[in-house]
Amino acid sequence: MLKKILILLAALLMLPGLYAAAGFWLIPRLAQDKLPEMLGEITGQSVQLQGVRFDPFDLSADLTGFELALADGKPLVAFDTLAADIDMLESLKQRSVVIASVSLRKPNVAIERKADGRLNFDELIEKISSASEQGQAESEGGVPPISIRKISLEEGQIVWRDAATGQSLTETLGPVNITLSEFTTRPEAKAQFDLNLKLASGGGLDLQGELNPTTLAAQGHVKLDDLALPKVWQMFLRDSMPLEIVDGKISLQADYSVAPGNASATQVLIDNGGIEVKALSLNETDKADELIHLPVLAATGIRFDLQSQQVHIATLSSQDARLKAWLQADGQVNYQALFAASPETASSEETAATTAKPWRISVNELKLANYQLAFIDHSQTKPVEMLFDELGLSVRDYHNADDVKLPLQFSTRFNQSGRIKLDGDVGLSPFSANWAVELQQIKLKTFQTYLDPYVKLELTDGDLNTQGHLQLVAGDELQVNYQGDANIDSLITRDKVKNQDFVKWHNLELKQMVLDATRQDFKLAKVIFDRPYVRFTIKQDGSNNVSDIMVVKNADKPKTKSSTHAGSAKVQADSEPVVTIGKIEFKQGQSDFADYSLILPFVVKMNDLTGEVSGFASNTDSAAKLKLQGRVHDLATVKIGGSYHLKSGDSDIALSFKHLPLPLVTPYMAEFAGYRIEKGQMALDLNYTIKGAELSAQNKIFIDQLVLGEKVENPKAVSLPLELGVALLKDSDGKINLDFPITGSLEDPKFSVGSLVADVLVNVVTKAVSSPFKAIASLFDSDDDLSTIVFAEGNGELSAEEAAKLDQIAQALLAKPELVLEIKGMAYEAQDWPVMRSDALADILKKMKSGELRDKGEIIRSEYIELSEAEYQRLLAKFYAEVFPQKIDHSLFGKPRIKNQPDADFYSIARQELEAIMQPDPQRLNELAVTRANHIAKHLVEHGKVDRGRIYILATELKQQASEEGISSRLSLNVAS
Repeated sequence: MLKKILILLAALLMLPGLYAAAGFWLIPRLAQDKLPEMLGEITGQSVQLQGVRFDPFDLSADLTGFELALADGKPLVAFDTLAADIDMLESLKQRSVVIASVSLRKPNVAIERKADGRLNFDELIEKISSASEQGQAESEGGVPPISIRKISLEEGQIVWRDAATGQSLTETLGPVNITLSEFTTRPEAKAQFDLNLKLASGGGLDLQGELNPTTLAAQGHVKLDDLALPKVWQMFLRDSMPLEIVDGKISLQADYSVAPGNASATQVLIDNGGIEVKALSLNETDKADELIHLPVLAATGIRFDLQSQQVHIATLSSQDARLKAWLQADGQVNYQALFAASPETASSEETAATTAKPWRISVNELKLANYQLAFIDHSQTKPVEMLFDELGLSVRDYHNADDVKLPLQFSTRFNQSGRIKLDGDVGLSPFSANWAVELQQIKLKTFQTYLDPYVKLELTDGDLNTQGHLQLVAGDELQVNYQGDANIDSLITRDKVKNQDFVKWHNLELKQMVLDATRQDFKLAKVIFDRPYVRFTIKQDGSNNVSDIMVVKNADKPKTKSSTHAGSAKVQADSEPVVTIGKIEFKQGQSDFADYSLILPFVVKMNDLTGEVSGFASNTDSAAKLKLQGRVHDLATVKIGGSYHLKSGDSDIALSFKHLPLPLVTPYMAEFAGYRIEKGQMALDLNYTIKGAELSAQNKIFIDQLVLGEKVENPKAVSLPLELGVALLKDSDGKINLDFPITGSLEDPKFSVGSLVADVLVNVVTKAVSSPFKAIASLFDSDDDLSTIVFAEGNGELSAEEAAKLDQIAQALLAKPELVLEIKGMAYEAQDWPVMRSDALADILKKMKSGELRDKGEIIRSEYIELSEAEYQRLLAKFYAEVFPQKIDHSLFGKPRIKNQPDADFYSIARQELEAIMQPDPQRLNELAVTRANHIAKHLVEHGKVDRGRIYILATELKQQASEEGISSRLSLNVAS
């Protein structure tokens, strides 16, 4: 019995030793041998364990040197030490497992994404999942209650390697430290946890809070410091984000609350959130040019509610950013092309957007300060660069609900000189805007490239300024309305062909604009041109500088089907803009006009053009009133007045030029008549009326002291004795007054006002030259024809009536000292000779008497012989007997008689028959013509007091036929050489 007791005591004494031996040596040995094998079977991977320690008395255990390697031999999971300490007394008291502490020291996890996108532990997960499902099927019990006072992970490290992007990328998280306190599986338990880690690329994460292990509900505070965004982009965003993050860090902090449930009941709530992005630099992928540089972007007061789908941000602010954008040749902005979704993606997104419950997003204030946007338009032949800097934007009370109006303020500097400001409300759904707009010093030269396809005109200078109110409303088409004032300051345009100023002005003001772009209705109360200037040039070939600057496009217009033609015409008619201008004012305008199509170039400068045009409206036929005045070369005054109907073209315009120096129009005189103008002034009063395409014009021209200069060789000039015409048209004071009408049809393709005026002037001069004495007769209000002086038959003496006509001519010659008179003495055989042959017969008889005296020895010239009646009859009978010997007979007493008429008066019949056979004597007729010319000249000199040097007797002229106008000598006028 004692032996048995001793054996029992010995056995009792040995139990602690055996327990100790089993705990300290056997269990660790078995665990070290079997645990890797068991894990290997579960995972299908190679598992190593360097050591196991177990303390059977305080129930603590350590695993050291653990490593799980994949099939390729690369380690997946490893740690230095895994330690656990069970509190036996508390476990017995609480009748559950109570673990004082669990610690994992220096765990190391290697995660790798392969080129095919699979993770290195995918096979391991599949293996474990299969074993887990089998174990769950075999297990019937639930999880026993467990409490762990402290769980800690110390100095952990996670290595991420990614080859799916085509390049080997690595990121290391470490050290990773996690502490979990008072962990329990009881439903009401709340465990405290603390996680912090660092990233090798920069940044760290701190996560604190409490966790319900059963429901996984959690709440606490999260903080992320300076996470390096380039690494995030390289590893996770390269394929989904078209922009490369070259530089940048993000920090955030927030209070969070997570309450897991089913899909509709899961609640994630973030409050008091803040995000800050610093030094963000974005490039287009694989390109060196920086697109976006964002020094700082901060969001504060963030609240995120997953269940109610609400996001609220108190403030979103950024400053000093630099952005680059451009419009591509295809008309897309570069960001549109970068972020353009595929049709399939876009379709799925639209479907999801229409079916999903919309999120409600609100921002109390969005504020951007000192931004800079460099924009380039590559759609033009020459890229257009625009710089928007000092850019600021403020939007308040943003909500993504419909019909919400957001207060907006926007301002920027444009191309380092201009200013753009917007202030008002904007609606996003549907889009609308109601802004006060201010533009200052917008350089028009910036937009030169947009002008080049249409005109060869260089915008050398000019600033656009405007202040007004802009309204935009989105609908079937965008409605645009603008009200306000604008001006274009210091505009200068230059003709690229000649490199000369074309159009410019000191200032152009547009007052009280009301512009409706949708209806194309444009109203302006007043337009003011301050010191405008325009250059107009007619070239040698007749074309002008306006046509030179126009770019001609030979684009073929597509043909439209006849069925749609009427509709197209209606659209065009409906879209025709309506322009209404209350008043257009001109102040001190100038112009340069040059006409090089003439024989002599004509260049004139008009200045001080002042006046107004009122009542302009393109949609009505109401008359626009014109009232303008100016000067030519500071000498001549110009006035333009009247009315013009825009639609019908009917007009009533009066133009008045005063004191225009005629030498200025020398080129037109040279072109028209081949003369220069040496001296003179001109005044014009022109009244043009157009009604129904019919022109009716009254032209009054006053020319004072016109002196023609040298002749200009011009084969196109009108062949006119212009010097004589001018002399004739002048009055006694050297003035010319012309008043002539012009009529014609503007629809006649050959119609030309210039041609009509030229024709009228030619007719006036031609008429004056062709009837010069009628022209000078008008000086005396007479209708007499002073070009002829009438004489009696065979007579060279002046009658009293003709002498009076010569007195009028003398007065005209005295009034027009530049004229000379030319006299052509004339005689008429048929009318003068019948009267002159009786004298010729008497001369024959005198010559017969002279011959008889010579036979007696007396020599007396016939012209000195005077015949008595008896002598005349004797010699007449003798001469008749010599000419008609068979007809003469003598009476018983010796008196001569006609044989067949013995009782007739012999002397009368003899004289008649002898005169009848006498042929006209040219010399005698010429002497008569000379006598007539001399008598005219003598009267003008002696009675009219005309200088003898201004009277020229021309060669005489003998006429055989009788003149119905009577016997006269002709006078002509000419200009003294």
